[in-house]
Amino acid sequence: MKKVKTALIASGSGTDAYSIMTAYNKEEISNIELCLLISTKTGAGCLDKAEECGIKNVTISRKDLGAYGFNHELKCSLINEGIQMVFLVGCVVRIQTLPDIYFYNIHPADIVNYGGKGMYGLEPHKKVLLDVADLIHRGRKTTADKFYTQPTIHEVTNEYDSGDYFLKFNFEIPNQIVTDFMKFGNLEKSASELQRHVLQYEWLMLPQAVKMAATKIIGI
Repeated sequence: MKKVKTALIASGSGTDAYSIMTAYNKEEISNIELCLLISTKTGAGCLDKAEECGIKNVTISRKDLGAYGFNHELKCSLINEGIQMVFLVGCVVRIQTLPDIYFYNIHPADIVNYGGKGMYGLEPHKKVLLDVADLIHRGRKTTADKFYTQPTIHEVTNEYDSGDYFLKFNFEIPNQIVTDFMKFGNLEKSASELQRHVLQYEWLMLPQAVKMAATKIIGI
């Protein structure tokens, strides 16, 4: 069976990357060779998770190298490993794409309304909740209504969150999060709760997305 040489790029704790690495080790993603995890930050938790899973890992620090040095080192690493596909999983820096390598990114909400520069971490979830609150304040919805958010996997271009959709799901926001936010107005706390909720679905989506993307690449 053909296998697509794959790399993961992360910047933080690596929970999204871990969902892929563990599925790979369980042989649930049989059409890739998971060659490498790259951390954009020194000492990030994603490196420990890669070690735990037996995946080769390196650090290419955006902070230490600057934009040009970072992208040069990244390019060399990907080419030297013969990488064909890259998944950005909790990567918070802009990546320069390369010809003949397919890049995909996971975003915790719809990229049109909740993507762009600075929209990472809790920021997309905050904007989702503010839009929910706006609908309620304007009388278009009530706290008894259902609200949804859309974690999205999309192709990567050289502009923030502007690539074509690859996989998107519509998940209901727990009513308790909405009612607590409307009652107490603690945006940071409610966004953190929404993030924890959405992450569970990201961990389910990512291994399937990797498998689907590899199937597409093999077909091409």
